Amino acid sequence: MKSLHLFSLSLTIMVTLAKPSNNEVANGLYTKVFSMTYNMGNSRELTRYTPDLSTEGMDNDIESVHQTGMWIFYDNKDFNKELQGKVYFVHGIDYSMDFPAEYRNMASSTRFAGHRDILNADAWNIYEGQYFTGKEQFGTGDAATLGTLDLLASSIVVTGTSPWTVYTGQSFTGQGVCVYPNTAHDHGSFGELLDLGIYGVVTALGIPEDSIRSIRKGCWSTQIAPPSNVSYEHKDKNGGWGYVEL
Repeated sequence: MKSLHLFSLSLTIMVTLAKPSNNEVANGLYTKVFSMTYNMGNSRELTRYTPDLSTEGMDNDIESVHQTGMWIFYDNKDFNKELQGKVYFVHGIDYSMDFPAEYRNMASSTRFAGHRDILNADAWNIYEGQYFTGKEQFGTGDAATLGTLDLLASSIVVTGTSPWTVYTGQSFTGQGVCVYPNTAHDHGSFGELLDLGIYGVVTALGIPEDSIRSIRKGCWSTQIAPPSNVSYEHKDKNGGWGYVEL
């Protein structure tokens, strides 16, 4: 009886350790891209930024994906840094979708938003261009300056459960606006969560473009940005997708 009790206790510990946290799932972000619809054809699994999809043999060759996290697909190489073009975003947890016909065989680069190793970690991505294009800064904590993106921020994605305050001055000074991860809430089949705040243009926050100079965790301002108005092609419980054209 004692050995049976110890086995039961060991099994309980193993199950507890194996169960992922709702807010932090390790190794959570990946996208498996396919050259045909219905997740068929040639495929590659990506877990890192890919500024040139030709290095994976998938340039202008993606028609469907299966993924976890928010991934952004760009018409041009280097995340549309030099050339304007289409931007297609997909977010979800173990989520499969076919790109619409006009967006198949379009993507030449892709990258994710959020923490690469921990799903739904409190994090922020700030982008040089509108709709997540160009250069980017990423962080999981306060940033008194934005380095090369100082006075150049045009769009933001936040993940996790915490709000963030962006400021028009360095070191958390100037006008502050709170942004919340309240655009989308994806639910996985095992209790995983992915919360997103997607702000394609910073002017929607009530501040001028290229005015953000620092960011701080938590809401430290009475000015709160309205929920982001994102145009979706489709949304499900565990994900969604949409596009923008510049």
